[in-house]
Amino acid sequence: MLKKLGILSLIVVAFILLFNSILMPWYVKHSNLVKVPNVTGLNFLDAKKVLEQSGLDVKQGDIRYDESKPIGFVMDQAPAVDEMVKNGRRVYLTVCGGEQLMEVPRLIGKSERDARFSLVQRNLQVGEIVKKFTTEQPEDFVISQVIQPGSKVKKGTKVDLIISNGQLLGSIIVPDVVGKKLADARKLIEDKKLKLGKITYQSSDLPVGQVIDQYPKKDKSAKDNTPVDLFIAKKKTENEKAAEDIGDNDKEPKEKKTTDDKEKKEKTKPADEQPKDKTSDKSKEKVNDKAKEKTPDKPKEKTN
Repeated sequence: MLKKLGILSLIVVAFILLFNSILMPWYVKHSNLVKVPNVTGLNFLDAKKVLEQSGLDVKQGDIRYDESKPIGFVMDQAPAVDEMVKNGRRVYLTVCGGEQLMEVPRLIGKSERDARFSLVQRNLQVGEIVKKFTTEQPEDFVISQVIQPGSKVKKGTKVDLIISNGQLLGSIIVPDVVGKKLADARKLIEDKKLKLGKITYQSSDLPVGQVIDQYPKKDKSAKDNTPVDLFIAKKKTENEKAAEDIGDNDKEPKEKKTTDDKEKKEKTKPADEQPKDKTSDKSKEKVNDKAKEKTPDKPKEKTN
């Protein structure tokens, strides 16, 4: 009897231990669930307040850029709306960062061309360009930029640049004469105490006598009597125009050209290469044979 009571007591103790250590924690753990509320469309601070009141933890997740929505606007949440989660579960919120800002690249030491390319790649634009005589950087390389590298700016922002104009050679600034007539260009050059240099005439569609290019370029520095070479437009010759026309004709489809070439070859075949008419040849032979038959043989001359 005592033995049975002892066994029964052990069973009861074991059940109590099992209930307290396994069954009760499991029940508490699985019965304490929370439904995730919908906080999309709210401001981040308001969404955080709602979630914390529901017994959930909040953390800012990704930033999504959208200029049509205000900064801090909750665009997405994880876990999803109405999902059942444990009390204290962390909810990640994706918020709007407003209009996306672009980082200004470092342009100092780059050529003007490379600097323009770097800005275009980042949806930025070249602003005002100021040329400065200096030996700090090679000619046409960026010395300084107004907006510092690493700054965050809106798309399309203009970045002003200071670019090297090369070494200062003299106190005279070369005038811009491109687009001027030769006589007007000569006057501008001589007024700056410079002299007209070599004149090169180039065929062009521009008006005859107009300056196409110059060297040194405009805004460069120069000393007294520095020659300024000019390139002047002249009328295109007939040969040049014909060459252009030939270039245009070369663009015709190859099939059409091949067909035209075949037709020309057939028309220009020598007479010997033309196919002979066998019927006419046979009739000619018959006529010749009849003529021979009708012609009497000549009498032989007697020799004494």
